Amino acid sequence: MFPYAKLRTLNGLESSVYTYINQHQAEVEHMTIRELAENAHVSTTTVLRFANKMGYEGYSELRYALKRSRAAVAESAPLSDQDMSAPLAEFFETVTTPEFSKLVDQAVAHLEEAPLVLLCGIGTGAALAEYGARFWSNSGTFSLALTDPDYPFPAQTAVLQNTVMVALSVSGESQPVIDMATRAQQTGVYVIAMTDHADSTLAHLADLVITYYLPELTRGALNLTTQVPIIYLLELIAHRLEQPR
Repeated sequence: MFPYAKLRTLNGLESSVYTYINQHQAEVEHMTIRELAENAHVSTTTVLRFANKMGYEGYSELRYALKRSRAAVAESAPLSDQDMSAPLAEFFETVTTPEFSKLVDQAVAHLEEAPLVLLCGIGTGAALAEYGARFWSNSGTFSLALTDPDYPFPAQTAVLQNTVMVALSVSGESQPVIDMATRAQQTGVYVIAMTDHADSTLAHLADLVITYYLPELTRGALNLTTQVPIIYLLELIAHRLEQPR
């Protein structure tokens, strides 16, 4: 409900409003602005400033959006109703096409020449980055997982000029991943994006994009989209890297 990029603009008092709302969503739906201010130990002006920074014209609009967001989560279909067999079957058909194989070959060509490969991700993507880095290292391609969005990229390090970063993000809109990819590119790193959305911010900034197109499944702020395509692609590329050329 509250975009990461906007949350980063909050000062200390505004962050207190966010923290209170985040921990007491149901109660805040029925609070006046004065009640919220008192409970968060801030002024009503701070509450209004928070609402404005989040893109709402006033407190009433913020409270309505909060109620609508909670209702949407409550009405979400149970996981048991989600059948992923059909879209996964389509994915595996796609990866056997000459066009997709050519795309993977392009990625492999860059990875083969890299002295270092960085796989980056946040949340579930972080776990996949760690898995992929170990699997690729097993195949003989030295790889490391990068899961700290504030990790520095020294501009004068020569090895980064030929390094490849593989950025993992289902939505392609994960701000920490976008930030890492952007800073990496500024130091000469070649960025490959693996994402579900070809029209995402990450896809647009990457040098090469591998898109797998599957229905995105979320529960509130949590992304529960299947990661089978990513695991398959990571292992497919590892085996391609292992093959002699």
